Amino acid sequence: MPNYRYRALNGNGELVSGAIAASAPGDVAQRIERLGLVLVDNVTLEGGAGSTRSLFSIFNQPKAEDVTIFTRDLALLLRAGARINDGLELLAADGDFGRLRPVVVDIRSHVIAGESFAEALSRHEGLFPPMYVALIRVGEASGSLDQVLEVLADERRRTEALKQRLGDAIRYPLFVLSAAGGVLLFFVTFVLPQFASVLTDFGAKVDPIVLTFLNLSSFLRNNSDLLLVGLAIAIAGGWLLLRQQRIRRGIVNAITQLPAIREVMMFYRTSLFCRNLGLLLGSGVNLTTTLRILVDMMSSTGPSVVWTDAADRVRHGAKLSDALSDTKALPSMAVRMLRLGDETGQLPMLASRVAEFYEAKLQRTLDRVVGIAGPAAIITISIVVGGLIVSVMTALLSVSQIVG
Repeated sequence: MPNYRYRALNGNGELVSGAIAASAPGDVAQRIERLGLVLVDNVTLEGGAGSTRSLFSIFNQPKAEDVTIFTRDLALLLRAGARINDGLELLAADGDFGRLRPVVVDIRSHVIAGESFAEALSRHEGLFPPMYVALIRVGEASGSLDQVLEVLADERRRTEALKQRLGDAIRYPLFVLSAAGGVLLFFVTFVLPQFASVLTDFGAKVDPIVLTFLNLSSFLRNNSDLLLVGLAIAIAGGWLLLRQQRIRRGIVNAITQLPAIREVMMFYRTSLFCRNLGLLLGSGVNLTTTLRILVDMMSSTGPSVVWTDAADRVRHGAKLSDALSDTKALPSMAVRMLRLGDETGQLPMLASRVAEFYEAKLQRTLDRVVGIAGPAAIITISIVVGGLIVSVMTALLSVSQIVG
C-alpha cells in the first residue's frame, strides 16, 4: 500500500505530521481520527508531486448536490442546538458524505484552529461560491447561522431543480438527434453498400442524392480506422478544452446568441439574477457587495461586461434599475419591477417575485421546445432515410426492367 503524508492537530492543539500506509486517502482520514487527531491539510502521496486527489477526484469529486445536502443537514443540527464544530464532526462521520467527507474534515480543522466558518469555507471556492460564503458571514455576524443555512439549502434546491429542467430540455433533443443520426449512419454504412454493387454492375441510373450517399458510404467503410482515431482525438481534445473556464464561457456566449436559445437564456438569466439578488439583499448584504458577487455568477450565462458595467454604475451612485436598463441585460418588464422595488424600498421582495415569474416562463418555454424539437428531429431523419430507400428501390426497379 502507498504511504500518505499528513499534517494534523493533536489534543493539545499542536501541529504534528507523519506518514500512514493506506489504500486510499479516505482511509487515512479515518485512521487519523481514530488516533485523536484533527486533519489540517489534504493528505498527499509520500514522494509524489501534489495531492493524491488529482487522479482520484476526477471520478469522485464532490458535486453541487452534496453541498446542498451538507447545508441542509448542518442547518438541522444547528437548529437542534449543536455547536458548529460538533455539527461538522457529526457530518464528517456520516457515511452519506463519502465524496464531501475530506472537505468537511478540512473545514472542521480550520474552525477548531480559530478561523470563522466562512473563512474555512472560502478555502474551497470551487464548492462554496462567493455568494454562499457571503451569506454564511452574515449569518455568523447576526447569530442566525442556522436560518441562513436553511435559506441557502432551499435556494440551492430550487436552483438545482431549475438547472435540471434546463438540462433535460437540452438533453432530450440531443438524445433524439443522436439516436436518429446513429440510425442514418448504420443505414449508410451497412445497408446501402448491399445495393451499391448491384446498382454499379448493371449500370443503373442513380439520382445525384443517392450517388452522394453511396460515395459517402464507400468513404466511411474505406477509412473507418482513421475516422475512429480522429473521433477519439477530437473527443479527448474537446474534453481538455472544456476543462478550461475561458473556453467554456466562450462557448456559452456563442450559444446564447443563437435565435432559438436567446429567449430561453434570457429567462434563465433573469430568474438566476433576481433570485440571488433578492436572497443576498434580504440577508443583509449591501447592494454594492451583492452586485460584485453576482458579476462572477452571471458570467457563466453570457458576456460579463454588461454586469460589470452595471455594478460600476451602481457603485458610482446610479440606481440599479437605471444601470440595468442601459445595459439591456434583463427584459424591460423585469427592470420596471426592480425600479418599483428601488422606489418603495422592497427590492429584495420584488426581486424574488420577478424570479418566480420568469422561472414559470422558462418552464413553459422549455416544455414547448421539448415538445417540438424531438418530433421534428424524428420526422427529419425519417424523411431522409425514407427518401434514400425510395430512391434505391426506384433504381433497383429500373435494373429489373432492363434485365427483363
